[in-house]
Amino acid sequence: MPTTKYVAHRGFSMRAPENTTAAFELAGRSGFWGIECDTYCTTDGHWIVHHDRTVDRMTNGSGKAKDHTFEEIRNLQIVAGHGIEAYSGLKIPTLEEVLYICKSYNMHAFIEIEEYHRDTDLNRLVRLVDECGMRGQSSFICFNADDLRKVRAIDNEVPLGFLSAKPPSPEDIELAKRLMPMFLDYDYKVMTPDAVRACREAGIEVSLWTINQREESLRFLDAGVDYITTDTLLTEE
Repeated sequence: MPTTKYVAHRGFSMRAPENTTAAFELAGRSGFWGIECDTYCTTDGHWIVHHDRTVDRMTNGSGKAKDHTFEEIRNLQIVAGHGIEAYSGLKIPTLEEVLYICKSYNMHAFIEIEEYHRDTDLNRLVRLVDECGMRGQSSFICFNADDLRKVRAIDNEVPLGFLSAKPPSPEDIELAKRLMPMFLDYDYKVMTPDAVRACREAGIEVSLWTINQREESLRFLDAGVDYITTDTLLTEE
């Protein structure tokens, strides 16, 4: 039976604005095994950490995240999120900033690939992990299987995770086996304990998102789920 590892969803996003350095620092201080973050590449090739396709909800700006230059992104202010009143001067962080926080707290990084402009951007993304000293403590996750195949062609060792909001399928298992090391990362609402057990019996690790209630997590813990992504501290309840 594996020991389930807890991953802070966009940092400790129930207590600090999501995907900010404050949220990732708080996750580290709170003892999370890892964090999940969402990444976009700017028009001039910088990888930033932000969830939405646009910057409208979280910042004082507007427009698609990937269609800004890095300078434009850095001029924006974070103006929303849990606990925003306790934080001033927050900006959209670079992936490097987030990885250095992970390194300082010995946390693993689940790096979700959102949008980018060209395949060379993916090469830069993979190199960043090495440059930040986070090889062995980072995984790339994505809903797009083709992007995961591209990352595997760049690096044959970095762990990958296939995100899905659909129940597990034989095709998921086959994809994971072809791209090993790789885990399957599901919306917990489409999963059952038996489905977790079936994936693990096939030799595939399983991650679930986003579980915020202790009672919801227990049945999956008993099934041997490997990772749980959460907005809060499930172990406190």
